[in-house]
Amino acid sequence: MNMSDRFKSIRLLLALALSASAFAASAALGQPPGVAGANAAASAPSAVKMQALTATAANSAYTVHETTLESGTIVREYATPAGVVFAVSWQGPVLPDLSALLGPYFKTFKLEAERIRLSGRRGGSLSIAHTDLVIHSGGRMRDFSGHAYAPALVPAGVKINDVLR
Repeated sequence: MNMSDRFKSIRLLLALALSASAFAASAALGQPPGVAGANAAASAPSAVKMQALTATAANSAYTVHETTLESGTIVREYATPAGVVFAVSWQGPVLPDLSALLGPYFKTFKLEAERIRLSGRRGGSLSIAHTDLVIHSGGRMRDFSGHAYAPALVPAGVKINDVLR
């Protein structure tokens, strides 16, 4: 891949990440599972398919809910026993609507992504480690993946790197 193609890919990834797309996601950080996509799912019943997966932590410190968007992208939301989403991950052919996934944390994402862009840093993936939000997003057309979490919401005793591997 030449430098021009790489730059175009990076611009596309950032444009997709910063724009609100037509693809609804199922949850937003800091909210109950399923809140962000409720309106979209109600108006387009085939837009999402959601199923609760079994708790993946031995002490049931969290549950995992998986949603397959109409685009084929799989979104997983990780929720505390109290029903608050502390992390989300995605994998698929289309980048999900990050404004819906990140909810109130989207503003932090936008500001940090702009700061990175203005610093002149270029690369195929985007990583942000802020006190309020940690996000990694990368990929190329038809193969996007990433995750985001709010450090303050991660349940005590849960190792986030083990959760999101």
